[in-house]
Amino acid sequence: MKILITGAGGYLGQGLVLPFEGQGELRLMDVVDFPTPHEKVLGSVADLDTVQRATEGVDALVIAHMASRQAGAYETTALPYEVNVKGTANLFFAAVQHGIKKVALISSIGVVHYYQQRGEFLSRDLPLRGEGVYSQTKICQEIIAQQYHWEFGIGVAAIRPAYITDMDTARDKYGRQAEEANWQFVDRRDIGEIARRALLLPDLGFEIFWALSTPMAAKHADMEHTYRRLDWKPRYDFSNLKQDLS
Repeated sequence: MKILITGAGGYLGQGLVLPFEGQGELRLMDVVDFPTPHEKVLGSVADLDTVQRATEGVDALVIAHMASRQAGAYETTALPYEVNVKGTANLFFAAVQHGIKKVALISSIGVVHYYQQRGEFLSRDLPLRGEGVYSQTKICQEIIAQQYHWEFGIGVAAIRPAYITDMDTARDKYGRQAEEANWQFVDRRDIGEIARRALLLPDLGFEIFWALSTPMAAKHADMEHTYRRLDWKPRYDFSNLKQDLS
């Protein structure tokens, strides 16, 4: 299987790609240059011609790109919708053109932020309800993905992580150091392994997979489906940090 991973040069992408190495051919895409031994495509997912070239000859997609969270980027809809929404729509459009039948979409806990903030259990069938521009774009991604599943039969794993960080360094994408881990922590490599296993499912429909690494997560979100459906358990459980059990 040859897989295109978008956003591969970013903080999430650099860790997410690791479980895929040695498991098949990889083509990695990002808007800025980055070092990799794999085939690489440089360009914006918002440019349809670039996306059409990037998706040619691949069997599956991992959509992990995201507009930068740099200061001010999400104060308006301009950049987030251009990258997160238009870019995702371009990839699904190109997937139909090239006969690609499986996609792992890295979504976010933000699509159900309303329920999370109220302490509700995060099931897989909660209505989409977020808050702010970032959540809007992730909700749009899932709606686009589901529409392409319904209309063209593309199997989609909508993977919902929460607080993405690195277990080994206990640092997130902004370099912030964690002293303890709560239920929302997830390692980038665990997200990648969930995506890899989901793409191997012979009967992938449109499915929600919560992606959380700590043992406490199952009390707050439907991790049992992810465990059973993918025969997976977190490898990076943040046991090296003090655990916030609240």
